[in-house]
Amino acid sequence: MPTPRQHGGAALQHIPMTVPGFSGLNKQSEGSLLGPEWATLLLNAVIDDSGRVAARKGWTSVTTTTAASAQIKQLFEYRKYDGTVELIAGLADTDIERSTDDGDTWADVTGTATHAATNIQFLNFNDVVYGITADAEDNIIYSGTTFADDAATGRPTGSVGLAAFGRIWATDTNNNVIQYCALLDHTDWNGTDTGNIDMRNVWPEGDSIVALAAFNGALVIFGSNNIAIYSDGAGSALGVDPTQLYLVDTITGIGCKARDSVVNVDGDLWFLSDKGIFSFGRLIQEKSNPLANLSANVQDFLQVNVNATTASDIRAVYSAEDRVYLLSLPREVASAEAGLAFAFDTRGKLQDGTARCMGTWTLIPTANVIRSDGTWLLSRFSTLGEVGSYSGQVDDAATYSFEYNSGWLDLTRQGFLILPKRVSGLFFLDSDSTVNIQWAFDFQSTFQTRQLVFTDIAAGAEWGEGEFGIGVYGGGLALRDGKTNASHVGEFIKLGVTITINGGQFALQQLDLFAKIGRFA
Repeated sequence: MPTPRQHGGAALQHIPMTVPGFSGLNKQSEGSLLGPEWATLLLNAVIDDSGRVAARKGWTSVTTTTAASAQIKQLFEYRKYDGTVELIAGLADTDIERSTDDGDTWADVTGTATHAATNIQFLNFNDVVYGITADAEDNIIYSGTTFADDAATGRPTGSVGLAAFGRIWATDTNNNVIQYCALLDHTDWNGTDTGNIDMRNVWPEGDSIVALAAFNGALVIFGSNNIAIYSDGAGSALGVDPTQLYLVDTITGIGCKARDSVVNVDGDLWFLSDKGIFSFGRLIQEKSNPLANLSANVQDFLQVNVNATTASDIRAVYSAEDRVYLLSLPREVASAEAGLAFAFDTRGKLQDGTARCMGTWTLIPTANVIRSDGTWLLSRFSTLGEVGSYSGQVDDAATYSFEYNSGWLDLTRQGFLILPKRVSGLFFLDSDSTVNIQWAFDFQSTFQTRQLVFTDIAAGAEWGEGEFGIGVYGGGLALRDGKTNASHVGEFIKLGVTITINGGQFALQQLDLFAKIGRFA
């Protein structure tokens, strides 16, 4: 690295970083040089409606009267033909509880169900809830009173199911044969209108079924290392005639890691494999082409956390309102939450075909449900038996941190040194806040930090110096410009922003570096 000398009369240069971090988190290249569009740290971040990196929403409890009796492992909305709905919760102690008042009060409805599973897959089917329990266990049924075992002759006893095309499709004990019930009749599993698909004939090298999904009129069967696609070629009023099903395509070398990672995202299927998060629609086009990996920019970081999580605990959810796919990896260590959740923006792919990873969240759902009205409800490890909505700007009255770091920036591209004199930021805020600006040099982990204090925002007053105008936007958000003096010198620089979210919104619009550049005589 060039040796710094006195800066003399070098001109002060303005180096803008507009919409920093817009391409999301890039952990694969964090040790090398990156452009300002990337971030190497994003915590509790999303992309807002204006395309800026912003702080996520919080968690607001909707359970104020009676909580469920144990940790909630599954959440489900039971939708009845008469238009009414109930919330169903599968608990860590294997009990099942329901709420008929949107999560405020929970009551036991386990009934005579004798399962021992905690990772129940609930399905809406013909005005009942059909529960897929675990290998070698009876599935369970609920029609509005209490749950009971499925006692039908020939019933499936696996751990994977799907309600689609007018039938329930469920696996056998070994998860290698799919059984389907009679049309609109979950009590008939061995009549003339029933049948099965034996995947041992399709995957001769051996595999097991991890998840099932319906996609564009086809039945998609996810194994742990293979994917099979079945269609009837023509379809019927209900989408598929099982007597006419044939194998359309198989994809080898890519499978599904966790049943509950498979989510419909804007007409596509996203799922977690042992190679990352994949788009099923793109995978069909490109087969096992690695370009179909949506999480390539965070692959190693993601894999470490996936491997540390029990597969049956992995959850994913897609919120169309918030345009985010959240992969939750809850993990308990010493009776405390030790996992992470990975957030992916779904507005569109980056130029390299990957999804924009908005980093990790400290809000780590143990269960999710998107309700029929679009409300996102989720449970947390730290709030036993309660359900909360994704809303507000605190986590159950507790603050949380938004953190952003750029990559290492080569702003001169000529081997010159950077002597920063001032760093300024353009932020959207709707409450009094303290924003921390930080910078580091030359691949070192030590940051210089300065604070920008914004006050009287609620009253519409300008911040201290009053040099810049303020644009006030809907919802109380105000555009604020703050600056601080900077120091030290180096060849490569990394910038960062942190803020404690305590009831107010925050978005990062721009960072500006004012520096002298040269070999400083």
